[in-house]
Order: sequence, then C-alpha cells, then structure tokens
Amino acid sequence: MSAFNESGHSDLAIYFGDFLTTIASWTLPAMTESVLLARQQVTDFLSAESSIDLEHALAVTSELVANSVVHAATELQVVLERWQYMVKVVVADSNNQIPVMKSLDVAMDCGRGMHIVEEYSDLWGYELTENGKRIWAGFKFA
Repeated sequence: MSAFNESGHSDLAIYFGDFLTTIASWTLPAMTESVLLARQQVTDFLSAESSIDLEHALAVTSELVANSVVHAATELQVVLERWQYMVKVVVADSNNQIPVMKSLDVAMDCGRGMHIVEEYSDLWGYELTENGKRIWAGFKFA
C-alpha cells in the first residue's frame, strides 16, 4: 500500500508517533443517512477526549463520509485510530478515485469538502489499497 499525503511529508511517524489502537470501526451503506450515523458514532467515542476539537472532528467526518457516499457510492468503513500524538478519522471505500481539492467557487453548492478537511484537521492524506482507498484526517492532542 502506498501512502500519499497533501503535506508533502514522507515520514508521517514524526507527526503521528506510534500506532496504539483502533478505538472504533463500523461499516455503513452508501446512503446520505450514513453521514449522521458516522457523526453520532464519532461523538460517542470522542466526546470524552477533551484534548481533541470534537466540532472539527465532526465536520471532517461529515465531509469524508459524504464524499464517499457521493463519489464512491460503495459501502464504506469508518475507523477511529489512536496514535501517540493524534487521533485519526479514516474513511475507506471500494473506489480508487483519489480525493481532489477543487478551486473554491462561492457560486457553487458543492466542492468545499476537501477544503474543510484541510482547514479543520492537523494533517490529512490518503492511501490506495487493493480494494480502493482510505482517506484520513489527523487531530493532534492538545
């Protein structure tokens, strides 16, 4: 599996530290209702984590799940991972189309999702897998 990262950093271990554990993982259908379900799950698992900006994590989760529902249209998996220096929200689907940062156009109703991910997460990227891709966003511990 190759890892690609918008930040241009090749050694992500500097930023993530060691992988510690999977906090939670669940599979959702490619339906708009999955955005709300994912937000509820992330809230349940991260609300006690006071060092993470929950509102930013929820906004990014919403965007990543919505992008998967709209663009991949396949079953998706949401995973919360605890790393030494941050929590990662990962959304995996069976489409190998990589995320695209579109130009911002205030007249358009769409196309802002990856800009929200860029603005609200500390680091984000994607990994191509044998079955599609994993898009992730990291939130540093305060």
